[in-house]
Amino acid sequence: MTTDNPLCRNSKLSRNRRTTPITALLFGAGLLAAQTASAQTGAGAEWTTAGGTPEGIRYSELTDITPANAAKLKEEFAFKTGTHGSHMGEPLVVGKTLYVVTPFPNKLIAYDLTTGKPKWAYAPNISEYAKGANCCGGINRGAAYADGKIVFNLLDNTTVAVDAVTGKEVWRNRLADPHTGVTMTVAPIIAKGKVITASSSGEMGVRGWIQALDLKTGKALWRAYNTGPDKDVLIGQNFRDNSVYYKGQVDQGATSWPNQRAYLLGGSAAWGYLTYDPELDLLFYGTSQPGVWNADMRCDQTAYAKDPQKCANKWGASVFARKPDTGEAVWAYQFTPHDSWDYDAASEAIAVNQTVTVGGVRHDKLLVHFNKNGFAYTFDRATGEVLLAPQFVDEVNWANEVDTATGLPDVNEDMRVHQGVLTEKICPSVLGGKGWEPASFSPKTGLFYAPTFNLCSNLEALKAEFISGAPYMGTDYSIGPASDTSYASELIAWDATKGEKLWGVKEQAWIYAGTLTTAGGVVFYSTKAPALKAVDAKTGAPLFNTALQCNTVGNPISFAGADGKQRIAVFSDDKCAANSGGEHPTGNGGWVHVYKLP
Repeated sequence: MTTDNPLCRNSKLSRNRRTTPITALLFGAGLLAAQTASAQTGAGAEWTTAGGTPEGIRYSELTDITPANAAKLKEEFAFKTGTHGSHMGEPLVVGKTLYVVTPFPNKLIAYDLTTGKPKWAYAPNISEYAKGANCCGGINRGAAYADGKIVFNLLDNTTVAVDAVTGKEVWRNRLADPHTGVTMTVAPIIAKGKVITASSSGEMGVRGWIQALDLKTGKALWRAYNTGPDKDVLIGQNFRDNSVYYKGQVDQGATSWPNQRAYLLGGSAAWGYLTYDPELDLLFYGTSQPGVWNADMRCDQTAYAKDPQKCANKWGASVFARKPDTGEAVWAYQFTPHDSWDYDAASEAIAVNQTVTVGGVRHDKLLVHFNKNGFAYTFDRATGEVLLAPQFVDEVNWANEVDTATGLPDVNEDMRVHQGVLTEKICPSVLGGKGWEPASFSPKTGLFYAPTFNLCSNLEALKAEFISGAPYMGTDYSIGPASDTSYASELIAWDATKGEKLWGVKEQAWIYAGTLTTAGGVVFYSTKAPALKAVDAKTGAPLFNTALQCNTVGNPISFAGADGKQRIAVFSDDKCAANSGGEHPTGNGGWVHVYKLP
């Protein structure tokens, strides 16, 4: 699910277009957690890719802002974008220029950080049809910079490269036709001279894919589908021979669907944030829920009861590790087989160097992912082995635990959603324990800082008919509070080597954007109150709180201004409302707010 306001989707979307807290998982004597700090470095004076670094840790090495002075932050600039809609993602900073990609029509605007004024704007030609075809508004999750170019996606499936100095278009490549329902909202990542990008619109009856383009020319290099036979998914013999959980299995992306038509309409898009580990030369990304949302249409109840794994609907709700040169899948893991709750995995998977020892085997190259299903996964990122998978939110009732030996969740079948039956109080909600909102990691504290939700859902699966280019979902849902109504969201500090929450900051308003952590020991995040906040990275103690004029779904970043001093920047929208919906434009576009110390 990619919407910026899911409450607007509580209607019968199939028209084509006992809550019990679970006790914390107990880890066996074979688990010994060791090193907490990481040798990794974060972003410096510039912010050149969505996650700050290829590994996606969203950590700034700048130290000017500290717990002692964060309260003194003042707004320096407020850049107006002139574009209505949800400003998702984050700006980039290269040298003394800040770059913003707006929502549809996806303008690229360059702002001079010495004057606070726009330098130029690139306004691309873009198909108007794309906004109507996109399931969830005209959002854009950002850009990437390399080799003098700002590279980003247009909603109509065109990837463009723009000269970072002049604002002139260098190349463009249209990768799909929006009339088929495909759109693109993902922030690309650049690795080894290749632009890696992916499709969105898992709700539109299309098949998700990921693709590499040549950074210099925009020429298409390879494409891998996320569902279908191995040849389409770029799964080879090495994967089949060495997979931790799927050894010897062939064409699971096709055989775990009822028929060919099903996987061709199988959703499983990669619309979230991509990460790259230069050390192992591996690209990581997650896929959204399998389509159609109605799981009974993907495999009926009789077939599921006979053999659940034949109904797994791979590789929806999964994470992939691929070689960027060829697209070959090195490993994959499915978090939620036969998903019926919209527990997709499109959010970020963060590569860190920490140590976990399981069964006498030391693992020091980790991948960490907070899944919507309420479990936090610590992987060996070289092999895909799940080392830890405890729950990270208070209420999880769709499953009891994750068996790390098999990789499978122990599903509470009473909570599975079926056609024509309303299943109530499913926790977490369709927003997830954590959704697309990216977490951050501090190499200094060794902790992850994740925005989470304390919400549950009522869900009913409905019959849907496929029409090309139209929504293909088959569900009716609502979102409501969990048992503890004292908070809707919580910022948590998480130790991924132990699978433990160290502290949390509870919020009545949703934390519907990502976090930033800094070497100065400060964590920044925003709420839909709306406000930008900062807390102490060690304790969670409040440090800074400033009102924003409108909602924000943008992720904060840090950079050095023209004077070399640390700045914080974040988007806010031009839509102002409480969490209950009813958002409406209040001005002539969104904003980028920049804060500095006096």
